[in-house]
Amino acid sequence: MRHIATILALSLTALGAGAGCTANIHDNEVAIDANVDIAASADVDVDNVTPGQAVPVKLSAEGVTLVDPNTKVTTETSASGYFKVFLDDTGGKELVATASTSVSVTIPPSTPPGKHQLVCQLWKKGMKEDRPTTQESSLEIEVKASASASATTNGNGSASGNASGSATVTVDAGK
Repeated sequence: MRHIATILALSLTALGAGAGCTANIHDNEVAIDANVDIAASADVDVDNVTPGQAVPVKLSAEGVTLVDPNTKVTTETSASGYFKVFLDDTGGKELVATASTSVSVTIPPSTPPGKHQLVCQLWKKGMKEDRPTTQESSLEIEVKASASASATTNGNGSASGNASGSATVTVDAGK
């Protein structure tokens, strides 16, 4: 019986303490309910991209008002944001941050050959700071090794090489 009384007393104390607590909802970010998409422009061969190439892409988002990432907002709205495009994952530095729905994304010159993804992530614009959302879409690309050659001329030239072969000599001893 004593055990039940202790539990009842602790429960009432917890309920009483909870009545005095308040939640600060003003510092919380509101999630953006939006759909995001990324697609290559029609004239891009996504299976033949080279390091350093600018790839034109189309970005879209439904359910959000797009705002320039450099714009300061003075009132908090639940649906204002912009795009960030990353190579392979959203953990590194973005390749571009924009509110434009048509943009060229330059593939870093150090990108190794192989399959990669351009990841478009929607970022929420905030009064204090901008935050990533869970809305993202990706576009698979294949980066091919770039080959380059150069030649210079200065008016002088030289040639070198090797030759091999055989010769048959016929000697007429009677003449």
